[in-house]
Amino acid sequence: MNAPHQPPYQGVPHTGQPYPAQPYPAPVPPKKSRLGLVLGIVAVVLVLCAGGGIALLLSVDTSDDTPTAAGTSAAATAKAQGGGYRQPSDPCSLADLKVLGPRVGAGKGEATEEKTRFTLTGCEYFLAAADGAQEVKAFANVDGDTAARYKESADVYPKITGFSQDKVTGCGAQGFFTKRLSSGDQRLEAILVCTDQNLYVEVRFNAGGKEAWDAAAMRANMVKLVNGMIANVPKA
Repeated sequence: MNAPHQPPYQGVPHTGQPYPAQPYPAPVPPKKSRLGLVLGIVAVVLVLCAGGGIALLLSVDTSDDTPTAAGTSAAATAKAQGGGYRQPSDPCSLADLKVLGPRVGAGKGEATEEKTRFTLTGCEYFLAAADGAQEVKAFANVDGDTAARYKESADVYPKITGFSQDKVTGCGAQGFFTKRLSSGDQRLEAILVCTDQNLYVEVRFNAGGKEAWDAAAMRANMVKLVNGMIANVPKA
């Protein structure tokens, strides 16, 4: 019996080209004093998920990071921040997208930043593949908020409607993978988060296609990608 006809994957416009919808950044943890805001966000998420879309909900930076005093060495700063890494100067030099497999397309990366409670800095790739547009976001942050970033992501991402979570070993000191398949498994949204000392790494893969995606294979490939990124982050 033939599977029901699925409409072609439609992405979010970017500089005149169609691209997949963007995954959520890690949102601000709920607080009692912001109950109304949290309920409003939940309502928006439910509406968007019902339509199969993902949107960027938060854009206000509420972090209270204090700039490092002038003259402090990079090594001393990294040590004070609780680990052995330094923030990479070029976030687009870290990831080798070829390890994601032959079905993943090619494209040039652009530096990107997302601001919620914690600022995420990384590289965004819009890829042209044989069976549709794809998007990859690869973030790497070195600071004193690694544990808090990880906890926030682990508390939020797997709870988005349709996502499932698996713990990951062999990816830094700790990690988790979460995914959502839709449109007869022809659309895949996957997120891998790993940490090592004071380094937080998050990679998102978002793509449609004409064939079903192998989520297990993509998970293994994303682990390879993140381990390669960790190896490329400069040490303190």
